[in-house]
Amino acid sequence: MLLNPKGFAVIGASSEKEKVGHIVFKNLLESKVKAYPVNPNTSKVLRQKCYGSVIELKNKVSHAVIAVPAKIVPQVVEECGAAGVKTVIVISAGFSEVGNNKLEEEVKEIVNNHDMRLLGPNVLGVIVPGVFNASFFEGEIKSGGVSFISQSGALGVGVLDSLVNSEWGLRSFISIGNAADINITDALKESLSDKKTSCVIVYAESLQKGKAFMEACSESDKPVFILKAGTSSAGKRAASTHTGSLAGSDEIYSAAFNQCGARRVGSLKSLINAGMIYDQQGFLGEKALIITNAGGPGILVTDALEKAGIKVPKLPSKLVKLLNKKLRGVAWSGNNPVDVVGDARADRYLKVFKAVSKYSFYDEVIVLLTPQAMTEPLKTAKGLVRFNKRVKKPLIACFIGGPSIKEAVSFLEEKGVMVFQELSDLTSVFRFLV
Repeated sequence: MLLNPKGFAVIGASSEKEKVGHIVFKNLLESKVKAYPVNPNTSKVLRQKCYGSVIELKNKVSHAVIAVPAKIVPQVVEECGAAGVKTVIVISAGFSEVGNNKLEEEVKEIVNNHDMRLLGPNVLGVIVPGVFNASFFEGEIKSGGVSFISQSGALGVGVLDSLVNSEWGLRSFISIGNAADINITDALKESLSDKKTSCVIVYAESLQKGKAFMEACSESDKPVFILKAGTSSAGKRAASTHTGSLAGSDEIYSAAFNQCGARRVGSLKSLINAGMIYDQQGFLGEKALIITNAGGPGILVTDALEKAGIKVPKLPSKLVKLLNKKLRGVAWSGNNPVDVVGDARADRYLKVFKAVSKYSFYDEVIVLLTPQAMTEPLKTAKGLVRFNKRVKKPLIACFIGGPSIKEAVSFLEEKGVMVFQELSDLTSVFRFLV
């Protein structure tokens, strides 16, 4: 339907760089899927032969991206049907989101008459990083296992932009827009059935086919993390004018999510972080080991873990004796969290890493660091990477700070270690990962 196209027609492709049709075609030209520009007013776009109508491409493309004025979208969709196109992605705005329901219904009727599927109108597009970019987002994102479905294109852009130059990636991005045909539930089903998807994150203002959504979540072994907006009366009104959607009772949504196993998060950051942690680490286990050079962050993480139902077990007596020997003269905590205190250089962390790697009383490790006077963030990070390879258990780092830890954080990201700089970004997602 969306993730495995056999070729694209870009209707409204343009040589004018500021036009959406230009950006979409340029993106697809750099993709691995064949793309053809369609515009009756020009002979070439980006040195590629331009076709006057999609009908000239009959049976050559499975998908069409439409970026033309709303009033001529029905005519263009009709031509897509005649050309054998299976799915139309309508980027054009000016439909139900501005009260033009009649025009949207006309497009939907044409789609139904030709047995096509419609994504949109009013969408950003579809992206499968490393394969194709059928959208007007211009950044490059790494390939990963998280499929992202968003009812808001602009919010999607914000998330996508945050992933540019990041080591985190996506399996796919689908912008839903007005959902005249393909809706969040349809996109969810396709994403969950995709073999390269590890989990799905969803931003929704409303849900159509609610029962089917619940069934899809219940029947899949892949987690679905969802941020449901429009919880207040004012938010519901805003959602209605944004994508023409109708938001229902928030209590009903929460009950439905609980029943089907969808994990409802409370913020955009939590949505992204939960998906990315799961993609790299999977669900967290029942017992966590915390290693830190600061008491306060260690306590906050302990509280958050306990609230999520994750235990912070006491250290085995033999390990305490071993650490007393390795950390002779250091007033360390003597328990879990293992607080190596503020003057800890990298070697103190490394001694703890080596000692705990011989034990199996924990299911995951959380390593915290604040840049105090004696701290060696980069050297500690290098030791952490070696430790991560040795223990082969979920490991999450939080190096708290700014310029002092920037190099260390970049190093950890490059080496595939899940790392945060804000403690709240980490602690806010524990309860969604059990």
